[in-house]
Amino acid sequence: MPANPLHASRSYAATGIETTIADASPEQLILMLHDGLLAALQRARGAMVEGRIAEKGEGISKSLAILAEGLMPALDLKQGGEIAANLAALYEYMMTCLTVANLKNDVLRLDEVAKLVQELKSAWQALATALPGVVAASTPADAPMPGARMGLSFGAA
Repeated sequence: MPANPLHASRSYAATGIETTIADASPEQLILMLHDGLLAALQRARGAMVEGRIAEKGEGISKSLAILAEGLMPALDLKQGGEIAANLAALYEYMMTCLTVANLKNDVLRLDEVAKLVQELKSAWQALATALPGVVAASTPADAPMPGARMGLSFGAA
């Protein structure tokens, strides 16, 4: 029996994503997390508007996971000082908004979080363009990848 082409294409895509992640700079990884967060928020919003409860929950859960397991652990509160502390507070606020949005089917809260994420992504894009390698240069060589701890240093260069 021939291999399932859909399975093969998914495997190929997964390999491509893994390669992209492995080759990405810390700045690119943060931008990827923001892209994933925006996509999850968009899916959650569409599902919420259309009354697809399970899909709404999946989108919000993925959004919360990206914040809690990707972006929050990337903060270095010691080296990053006030900027890192402010980002941590903002991520906590976003997680609270997402929880309330889920419980109350509040599209406006999802939109608020999406706007904040888009603003952060734009700032990261500007930083990566203006100062390439600054975050990478301040990242310890043995720092783990997102989901564990990236060791990014916000505000130190």
